[in-house]
Amino acid sequence: MKVLDTTFLIDLSRGNEDALKLIESKSPLLTTQINMYELMRGLFLRGMSLPKLREVMEVFEDLRVLSLDNNSIIKSAEISAELIKSGKEISDCDCLTAGIALSKGVDIVVTRNQEHFKRIRGIKVQNY
Repeated sequence: MKVLDTTFLIDLSRGNEDALKLIESKSPLLTTQINMYELMRGLFLRGMSLPKLREVMEVFEDLRVLSLDNNSIIKSAEISAELIKSGKEISDCDCLTAGIALSKGVDIVVTRNQEHFKRIRGIKVQNY
């Protein structure tokens, strides 16, 4: 299983061919509530129309969206603290995405944001 990061979801919403190929594969694909939030925030900032928002929301119907729970909060906080201590801090949203994934037994993140996710112990990064 693989967690789709926000960069992937943005590219998918824009019709990126590489993203579309991956979404059509038979591999189980997941994302997180954090990535859903980041995508929606970006769309609202760009003044996206209601029909486009509905179209994007249909993508989430085909994905399993992993939720933020107590275990994922603890894992996310652990990741963030380790990175801060080592001077390799990344955004809270990336820590939360990785924490949710790892707490659910998923260790692959599909993203173009390789620089941040490769800093996280236990996460494998897949570019597309």
